[in-house]
Order: sequence, then structure tokens, then C-alpha cells
Amino acid sequence: MAVAGLLLIAIELALVLPRIIRLTKRLRDLNLLLENNSQLTHDELQLLQQAHSETQSLLRPYRRLRRWLLHPLTLALFASYRRRAAARRSVSPVR
Repeated sequence: MAVAGLLLIAIELALVLPRIIRLTKRLRDLNLLLENNSQLTHDELQLLQQAHSETQSLLRPYRRLRRWLLHPLTLALFASYRRRAAARRSVSPVR
């Protein structure tokens, strides 16, 4: 009986072995694909980071200008100019 059991186990292993080999090959291929995609993602992230830093450096002067234009004293000056212009328009020209 023991010999028959061992024989059955050996037959089952022989039947499962091709599946195991195919599965190992597929797993190896999937691991290579995953590694390749991971490397591509890493490269794309580096390109994105470089583009972001370039954008930040290109926008720096405009940020400075925006900060200057939105300063409360600058806004008050523009409001003063608007009031003066409105006052000039509201006064009728003398003829």
C-alpha cells in the first residue's frame, strides 16, 4: 500500500510539473514586465519633477509682479487713481 501511495504521489507530481513550469515562466515574465513598468514610471516621474521645477523658475518673475500688484499700498494707489478719474468725469466741462 505504501508503494502504491508513493507511486500515486509521483504520478500526480509528474502531471502537475508542466503546469508549475508554465506558471514559473509566466511569473518570471510578469516580474520583468513589472520591473520595466516601474522603471518607466520612475523615469516619467523624474521628467515631471524637472518640468515642475522649470515651470516654478519660469513663473518666479510673474509671482513677484503679482505679489507687488496685490500689495495693499498698490491697491490703494489704483483706487485713488480711479476716484480721481471718476471725479474728473463727473465734473461737467465749463463752456
